[in-house]
Amino acid sequence: MSVGLLAALVIAAVIPPSGRPPIGPLERYDPKLYDMTFSVTVLTELTPIATDRRHYALENAPIVLPVILQGAYSKVRQETIRGRLWTGSSEVAGAGGNAELNSGFPHHTYLYSMFVPRFYGTDLRWEVMYRTQSWSSRLDEQRAAELTWPQQWPDEVQDALKPSQFIESDQPIFANSVQDLTKGNLRLAPPYLAAKEIVRYTISRFQVSGIGTDFAPGGIIRGLHVKGAAAAWQNGLGSEHDLVCTCVAMLRAAGIPARPVIGVEESANNRGRDVETFVSWAEFYLEGAGWIPFDPDQLRFKTINNRDLREPWPEFGTMKDLNERIALSYFFIPAATVEAPWKPCVWGWDPRPGGDPGTHPAVNVSMVSRGKGEEDPR
Repeated sequence: MSVGLLAALVIAAVIPPSGRPPIGPLERYDPKLYDMTFSVTVLTELTPIATDRRHYALENAPIVLPVILQGAYSKVRQETIRGRLWTGSSEVAGAGGNAELNSGFPHHTYLYSMFVPRFYGTDLRWEVMYRTQSWSSRLDEQRAAELTWPQQWPDEVQDALKPSQFIESDQPIFANSVQDLTKGNLRLAPPYLAAKEIVRYTISRFQVSGIGTDFAPGGIIRGLHVKGAAAAWQNGLGSEHDLVCTCVAMLRAAGIPARPVIGVEESANNRGRDVETFVSWAEFYLEGAGWIPFDPDQLRFKTINNRDLREPWPEFGTMKDLNERIALSYFFIPAATVEAPWKPCVWGWDPRPGGDPGTHPAVNVSMVSRGKGEEDPR
């Protein structure tokens, strides 16, 4: 084990978790265990002469993948994290042993980094594997609605109040929208009910267009369609990921800590087979409960426009299938100085020193069920 990785593992023991287990009216239950593999192949673009390709000129070039070691509804077994790297057709010996797991990123998350050694060529492939477990969530609506606004949100959720990439919550369009909705009376309602009203308002004025994943010919995933909350809210139009970003931006503009969650789940393709697909949802923080999950894309199909705020809403707080998703990141692009690969898709890299001659990535995520996970102590 490298000195850098050892130091990072020691630090991990003392840094606050990215998400504490829920309390009070909110609980997590029925943990499921998975082996996750995130793999990417990158090829350079063809030159104007279609028989040739441009080349990478790399030396000590980092490839990074966020890791949520401890989420409100997920937990990665840190000792299982492994990385592998291939340049051309050859595996780079010891690439995983020279990796680093670094802390200090927003929401107390980590970045797993591997480094491409000196390489001149047209293609490389890498993968990161780990074992993780996911919980479902359940919320007591009545008790949640009894919780009050805190005098100050705790330090560990402050990142969820700040603007970030694709979530430009400091733009006037969001503050103005919150004002139009609440007429300046936001804090007269309990924070839980205020959050529900803000989410309903946002969904009712947003049209989801197209699909959220960018596919190359043959069904290869290249990335996700995300233009950001400000651009999407301006037109009321965007992908399902933009809807998540917009809900989070509206909540932050209202002074409620919120964050997106980007993950993966199994779904049936057009041939009836189970395949892993990218999905995003959101969480907002409620003092006395914890991080409350909700899925804006699913909510728009649940006829919530005329539902009482005090009634349970499917996919809001209670998400019984949340344990069938793996939470990968709170960012569409890693929170570090790296280049976005083609389209945002959780990972990133810095193809130094030669720069990126034009990259065509192929992203694949697999999740293999390993049965029941460990229950929380009682």
